[in-house]
Amino acid sequence: MGLFTSIIQALFGSGRSGIVAQANLPGPGRFAVEVVGTSHHQESLEAICGGRSKDGVRFKTTAVLVLEDENPHDKKAVRVEIDGYAVGHLSRENAREYRKQLKKAGHPKITASCAALIVGGWDRGGGDRGHFGARLDLPAED
Repeated sequence: MGLFTSIIQALFGSGRSGIVAQANLPGPGRFAVEVVGTSHHQESLEAICGGRSKDGVRFKTTAVLVLEDENPHDKKAVRVEIDGYAVGHLSRENAREYRKQLKKAGHPKITASCAALIVGGWDRGGGDRGHFGARLDLPAED
């Protein structure tokens, strides 16, 4: 965990939401859905993975998809959390499709989880440092 993350946690708490998923969405293992906005959550992603390495990471974990009906920028936003930390959002298009599928399944307000893969985050020295990204393994349409 970086110094900045330690200071923030000391001042404001862990920053973890404590939201628990009500259902798990099994995917096909392709991790085809990219999480957007991860550039704003690099410290959280680094903390989740346990830090950077020379070759970067491919860290499998679980993500929770949180409906953000009160988001001032997009009332249909879907926040992605890992280990209680916000790490980004579904793209606008994917958020709308996700909500459409929840409604079709009869669960328009459910909080669900799915497999996630965090990638990147290398640090080879000399300024060669890569960003972390995240991908989700959501069910594919038939």
